[in-house]
Amino acid sequence: MQVNTMCVIGAGTMGTGIAQVAAQAGIHVHLLDTSEEAVSRSQGQLEDSLHTGIERGKITAEEAEDIRRLITWGMSYASLAEADWVIEAVFEDLQVKQEVLSQVAAHVGQRIPVASNTSSLLIRDLAEFFGRPEYFIGMHFSNPAPAMKLVEVVPGEKTLPTVTEAAVALCERMGKIPIIAPDIPGFVLNRLFGALVAAALEIWARGVEPEVIDSTIELGLGHKMGPLRTADLVGLDVMIALLRSLYEQTGHTRFEVPTEFVKLVENGKLGRKSGEGFYKYAE
Repeated sequence: MQVNTMCVIGAGTMGTGIAQVAAQAGIHVHLLDTSEEAVSRSQGQLEDSLHTGIERGKITAEEAEDIRRLITWGMSYASLAEADWVIEAVFEDLQVKQEVLSQVAAHVGQRIPVASNTSSLLIRDLAEFFGRPEYFIGMHFSNPAPAMKLVEVVPGEKTLPTVTEAAVALCERMGKIPIIAPDIPGFVLNRLFGALVAAALEIWARGVEPEVIDSTIELGLGHKMGPLRTADLVGLDVMIALLRSLYEQTGHTRFEVPTEFVKLVENGKLGRKSGEGFYKYAE
């Protein structure tokens, strides 16, 4: 299955990262979002990422220009008619995804594969919103998408084997390492990472400093970045949505969110993107 044109829905951190990765593989990407503010922020994020890539020797200035040329932004679902592949990367909210997938189903070609970048919601449930479950699959990229190698490919109960094979091939074309994951809440990565962050939050809520928690994991288990530093990088609003989703779907008390963490997010401390989370960051 040849993918020349991709539509990524949601111009947030993940959508922008996925668009960059696809463009680096020579795919024309239309990045769709209904918010002008999100589009503007996405364009700035892409420029920052390309600048960092050039500085670190990951890409050349010429390659960066090619990536810019291959990505376009828009606010109309009509662009879906041109897509060979669609990736939904909107906020991790079941109702939001339901509304988006209903629009996708109305505009995309009948046999065009549609993937969700959901980090915790069941693919079989989202496939029902889309209405053509045989062409629906999960493709969960790790954050930040341009840097992280893992993509969890998650077939639903009715996903065609050919669609799964095409998703694996697409990941490899984009320089990623695909792993077939089970369709359970959180799949493999976030089922494990969510439990680790939840445990770190429980200790933090008891008054233990974030530095102590992260250093213990980094030094004791050899992790490059502790769970609270990683949560700051991912975004604490994203993290709280993930934990709530896991708790609602599994009922496991290990995923309960401490009140102290809720207050942190409500106060606008969202991690690196807001300048402060568990740690403070320079402008």
